Amino acid sequence: MSTAKTWATRVAAGTTRPGIGVAARPKVRTTESERLMQQGLGLAGSLLMPLGLVAIGLGWFGAAHTPYTFEQVAYLVSGGIGGLALTTLGGFLFFGSWLARIAHQQRQQTELLAGEVGRLADAVLGLGGGGDSRD
Repeated sequence: MSTAKTWATRVAAGTTRPGIGVAARPKVRTTESERLMQQGLGLAGSLLMPLGLVAIGLGWFGAAHTPYTFEQVAYLVSGGIGGLALTTLGGFLFFGSWLARIAHQQRQQTELLAGEVGRLADAVLGLGGGGDSRD
């Protein structure tokens, strides 16, 4: 039992018996373009959403302070619909930034899992050297 526990401790630490190759942990790489895309989408979304809300507020303020219907329609179109478009676009961009961040985290987890599976396979192959062979 103590031999198995000692071996398990060495496998967990990355140092196993001689003859058993341990797969190196993969380095997770974030390219500069991925990082810039995440930051750019997040920044654009976080700027466009409040800008759209300000445009809606200004459209309401302009329409509320004029007695003429033709001016109210202009404020509604430019402020209301334009602000709604900016807010929606900002929300989609911010959501895209969030999705890019999640995709990067998923890639990290997959690469780490692949490294651990490789280490486990190396350890199992190292133990099975004197096992049952049926030809």
